[in-house]
Amino acid sequence: MLATLLLTAAAAATPTPFDAAQLSGSWSDSVNTNSVCEEARHFTRMQLSDDHQRLAIFNDRTWKSKLGETNRFAATVVAETERSLTLRYDNETRLNDAGKLVEWQLIIVAPGVYRWRETGWPEGKVNGVVGIRCSP
Repeated sequence: MLATLLLTAAAAATPTPFDAAQLSGSWSDSVNTNSVCEEARHFTRMQLSDDHQRLAIFNDRTWKSKLGETNRFAATVVAETERSLTLRYDNETRLNDAGKLVEWQLIIVAPGVYRWRETGWPEGKVNGVVGIRCSP
């Protein structure tokens, strides 16, 4: 009986893993009120590895960022919840206020909608980018 209770408690305490299907499809970012899914926009696809250790982000054109100029980004998944992935980008050099490499959370806030936040920011704070799924 005690063993059953302990197994039940352990199963209840195990967090639900991130469902990679939440990342399926073609995405575009919005930082204003313009239409997001028009053909002229920048589109992204994301692929989470089967072991949930790596995230690859593929862009349909070259993208400039603080990590350089490329059409592909890759990151190590350092944590996951049912709705979020905490990532450390490959080649990351930016440091947070504690002097550690910056880590980002990709948070699914609704089906087909994501937000980004730096892990060192106050809880609930996100950047101005809203990711919208444009196609399955």
